Order: sequence, then C-alpha cells, then structure tokens
Amino acid sequence: MRAIVNAQILTVADGTIDSGTVLVDDRGKIAAVGAQVEVPAGAEMIDAEGLTLTPGLVDAFSRLGLINEGLGWAGNDAEETTDPNTAHVRALDGIYPFDRGIAEARSGGVTTVQVVPGSGNVLAGEALAIKLRRAVAADDLVLRRPTGIVASLGEEPKATHGGEKRMPATRMGIAAVLREALVKAQEYRPEKGRDLRCEALLPVLRGELPLLVHAHRADDIVTALRIGREFSIRITLLGATEGFLVADVIAESGVAVAAGPSLAARDRQETRAVGFHLPLALHRQGVPTAIVSGHPELPEAYLNIAAALAVREGFTPEEALRAVTLTPAEILGVADRVGAITTGRDADLVLWDGDPLELTTRVAWTMVEGRIVYQDGHGGVGCVDAPLGPAQNRLSTHPGKEVGC
Repeated sequence: MRAIVNAQILTVADGTIDSGTVLVDDRGKIAAVGAQVEVPAGAEMIDAEGLTLTPGLVDAFSRLGLINEGLGWAGNDAEETTDPNTAHVRALDGIYPFDRGIAEARSGGVTTVQVVPGSGNVLAGEALAIKLRRAVAADDLVLRRPTGIVASLGEEPKATHGGEKRMPATRMGIAAVLREALVKAQEYRPEKGRDLRCEALLPVLRGELPLLVHAHRADDIVTALRIGREFSIRITLLGATEGFLVADVIAESGVAVAAGPSLAARDRQETRAVGFHLPLALHRQGVPTAIVSGHPELPEAYLNIAAALAVREGFTPEEALRAVTLTPAEILGVADRVGAITTGRDADLVLWDGDPLELTTRVAWTMVEGRIVYQDGHGGVGCVDAPLGPAQNRLSTHPGKEVGC
C-alpha cells in the first residue's frame, strides 16, 4: 500500500479535497480517497503538502507513437494513403513505444491517449486507447482496443485521392465511398470469403463501436451526422473546427466531440477558424466535449496548457479540467478505469507543484497504475523507475521512509 498524504486533491468527479489522502494498493488501484483516510501501518508514504493531485490527463485525439518525434518520413506511420478504404489497418501496428513524444507526454501529466490513424483516407482504420506505461511492445500499452473506426471527410481525402485522378475527388465522392463501404459491410457474408475491410466495420454497424469521423467544415460535420442517421450508427466527431456554426445541430444529434486542437496553426482553408471558442460553444450546448492535442499539431505534453487557454476563453477551471480527464474517458468508454480520483479506478495520478492550469506549474511526478513513470528533475517527491527495468533510483519521500518503484 502507498499513501499520498496532505495533497490538495482535484477528484474531478467529487469536487476538491483540501489536505486529503489517496491510498494506492499493490494492484495499482485507488483503494481510498478522502480527507479522513486511515493510513494502514507499514504503508509507504508520500508527503504532498503544498502540492496538487489530479487524475492523469486523457487525450481523445492524438497520433502519439504513430508520428515519431524527430524521425521525419521514416517515423511517420499514420497515413496508409494507398486506397480510400483502409478500414482494416490498425493503429496498434504502427505505434513505436520508444517514441520520444511518449516520454514527453508523461512529463506533462498525460497518462491515457486515443491514437487514431491519419485523415487522408475516407476510412482510415482502427483507433485504440493506450496507457503511457513503460513498455517495450505496443501491446503492453493497450487500455482498450479498438475504440472506433476512423473516417475522414473534406479536404484531406479530396487532396489525397483526387490528386491521383481516382475517386473520391469531391465531397460527393467521399460520402459515396463511405456509404458504399458501409453497405458492403451490411451485405458481407464471411462464408463467401473473408474481407477484412468489411469485418472492421461490423462492430460499427452493430452499435458496438463509434465511427470516429474527422471533419472540419460545417457541411462535412452535417454529412457525418446524416450518414450516421442513415445507417443507425454511432458517430464521434474529431476536429470539428466549424462545429460552433452548427453546435445546435450537433447537440440535437447526441454525438460527442473531440474538439480541436484549438491551439494550432490556421494552415489551411478548413482550419482557418481554429480557436477555443469551439469547445466552449459545444460545451455550452451540452455536447460532451473533450479538449485535445491532435498530437503532433500540439505536442502531447502541453494538453494542460490547452485546457488553461480554454479557461481564458470562458470555461471554468473545473470544466476545463474535466474536458481533459473524465469527459474524454467517457468518450473513449474507459471512464470506469481513468479520468477521476475515486475508489476502484486505476491509480493514474499527477502531482503538480501548483495549479495545473497555470503556465508556470510543473509536474512533480506522473503515476500510471501505481508506478511513477516520470519524475521532475528539479526536486519534487516520489520515486523513479529505471527506463525499462527494476528501479535504480530510490528517493526518500517521507521522514524515515523510502519508496521503491
């Protein structure tokens, strides 16, 4: 048992606890949380007086591990742009667990990420949610797989395939390719021969998984909702830059949105309206809205800064923190595991030396499932795992106590 004591705890689900305690058991689960928690004899103690404890941050839209930091073309495995329908490719097969971006994400308090294939194809493939554990194989990062099948509308598939003089070259063509793939999957009979593209879409047609639709322009957003109604499938929107123009339509549809990234360059026609007015407009309409990084558009480690800028736009601090913790966890279907500090959830925790929504605040340490995976080199508390093996470094965190990882 490990006890984090004297922390200001932002539970997200149950408000703030001043000078509270969190108990973490040997399975990496939160065993207890509160202001009056009895610490068992022999528990390893971390004194967090003057520090703030939050859940690990959750990013609902990222290409972390698919587009590797500093490797250029050789490290970009997000886009299989050889066919407009690659529903059967899996993000898992492209994730590089030694990507520098993963380590940097931990330094920003990010512990869970939905990794999605690129947006150059009408159907881009299978997304998944990963935990930023220390691992030597991508399989060891998996939290939930799959979380959905990614589709894309608008400018990017037009440019990718229309430029090669093949369908789709227009928005009409994109919608037609998507409908054709869904109809083919509806009519699929495996006894006549396997088709992996159709098999990938079956959970979407059965309502078990959402179609994760990457769309920026308002008309593309409405097309995504239209196709969702036609096939009675669940839709989650990714990006949705012009979603503020049709926020009421999105709200009426009941879909969730991984909105943004709102801290990004206006580098093309579809994203010229980028800004934090987007998640605010959706949130005010009651749309389940996650603030996202779209890594590497915004480096994963700065997800908390995006949340902070949303506060400047009009979110309350509580709303902004929820938009990078519990709301994305709910969108990904993993809220029973992550997104809040409550008994029974995974001990994915971040200790900050100040307000997590302040620019100058540093992460003291990041914990995933009870193991500290990042330690600030400027002091802080806790222990540090060796990169890939047993702990090499043991730091005293309480008078008379050492904490081994």
